[in-house]
Amino acid sequence: YNEYKSYLSFIMGGDGGSIPRRCEMVKEKPKPEQKDRDQDMVGKWRHCAISGQPLTKPIVACRLGRLYNKDAVINQLLNKTGKSHIKKLSDVKELNLFPNADHKSEIKADIYIDNYTSPYACPVTGLEMSGRYRFLFNFKCGCVISEKAITEVPTETCHKCNGQVNSDDMIIINGNEQDLETLTERLVKLKEASKKEKKAKKDSKSKGKKSASSIISDEKSAKKQKTESSAASDNKLKQSNTYKNLFHSNHPEKSKDQKAHWVTFNPYYN
Repeated sequence: YNEYKSYLSFIMGGDGGSIPRRCEMVKEKPKPEQKDRDQDMVGKWRHCAISGQPLTKPIVACRLGRLYNKDAVINQLLNKTGKSHIKKLSDVKELNLFPNADHKSEIKADIYIDNYTSPYACPVTGLEMSGRYRFLFNFKCGCVISEKAITEVPTETCHKCNGQVNSDDMIIINGNEQDLETLTERLVKLKEASKKEKKAKKDSKSKGKKSASSIISDEKSAKKQKTESSAASDNKLKQSNTYKNLFHSNHPEKSKDQKAHWVTFNPYYN
């Protein structure tokens, strides 16, 4: 009987219960929690990247493709905190969004009811701007278009406003890591180009000021030379005999016969 009992304990795990597995005996490193893709998309595409509040018009975007409420950006600029690449209001662009006709949301008894559709869509293809499809915006005009519309209907002008389109101004909204690296490199190049342009303008202004000052100094020197030449000519005139004869009565050429015996009325009297 004892042999049979020891055999059962060997099979059943030593205590008459279940046999423990390795995961129950050994502590393993916990796996990192995976993000819910739908919740992540809702957070990026329907909430402000600064305040976390729901996006409300006017909605702006930066050159890295992040979406913001305009009032949140203004508060950040006033407080001088937050995103380092947003230094002024011109670093973001107000978006020209096309409303989605299928989006319906309502509030009943202080409860917000959403049908999980995006409030905005592509004006060409009708695709929802929810994160399931790639969208781009033109930094010059602010129009938002899906990538599918750009590839299927290629054009040199904006699909919505017929404005000018430049490849460097087309920004991917909420792109992946590779898109973010590309946009960051483009932003660095743009800042360097703007610095060079400002420096060139500053140099041209300084050159203009120098040329103006040189012109003024030349005019002053010309006036000085003119006055000096006029003073020299006046001195020569005063030293001439003709000039002296006008104001002096001592004329060696005058004879004594021309002298009168009274002083009052004769100008030749010495």
